[in-house]
Amino acid sequence: MLAVPLLLVVVLARVLGGSADGKDESTAQATQAGASTAETATAPTAGPTAEVAPGAGKKGKKGKKDRPEETVPEETVPPEPVLAEPTGPCTESDIVATPALTSAAGGSDVPITINLRTLVTEACTWQASAETMTVTITSGSDDIWSSRECPASIPPQDVVVRQAVDAPVVVTWSAKRSDEGCTKWTEWAGLGWYHVQAAALGGDATDVQFELVAPQPGVVTTTADPQPQGGKKDKDGDTAHTPGEDGAGNSAG
Repeated sequence: MLAVPLLLVVVLARVLGGSADGKDESTAQATQAGASTAETATAPTAGPTAEVAPGAGKKGKKGKKDRPEETVPEETVPPEPVLAEPTGPCTESDIVATPALTSAAGGSDVPITINLRTLVTEACTWQASAETMTVTITSGSDDIWSSRECPASIPPQDVVVRQAVDAPVVVTWSAKRSDEGCTKWTEWAGLGWYHVQAAALGGDATDVQFELVAPQPGVVTTTADPQPQGGKKDKDGDTAHTPGEDGAGNSAG
């Protein structure tokens, strides 16, 4: 019976001691928890991380790389015209021959460009030679030179003659008078105004006036009279020489 009261005392003592321990423990936990809470309340809280927009912080350069570069327009070059292709041989009466000469130096060979065009046919083939075209040089009523007497002045050559563009053929005049057989012993043409006529055989002739002028120093390879007496031609191409002299100012007798 004595053991039962003793056991009650021990149990009571443990209960009372456990309550004290529990109070202290809970107070300690509360204090520790309060400290943590206070620290948490006073500590600065970091807000949500802000997203940085592309290009931020580069003031004044926004969109510079994305802007298309300005291009300078290139000059527009007009395309070259398409030339007509020849459809067959030319008809000689369809060809117009026009000399391109305004002045030339006397005393040496004179190249004369003859521009060929067609009247009707857009393009055709033709052989230019002394047999298919003629070139003459006159001074008034005085015949000075002719390709018929000097056929070597027009070497045979195949050309395409067109209606839209010129086909050039070069005829060489010796700057002398011509004779039968085109000898080299004829007189030099004097300085002054002349007419050159060109035509395809069977076609109409074209007449152009030009002036034969004094050669430049160092150009003349053959002796020529730079200022023949009475041999000067007027601008109309009429001979201005005295009777008994030819168009070059030389004696005709």
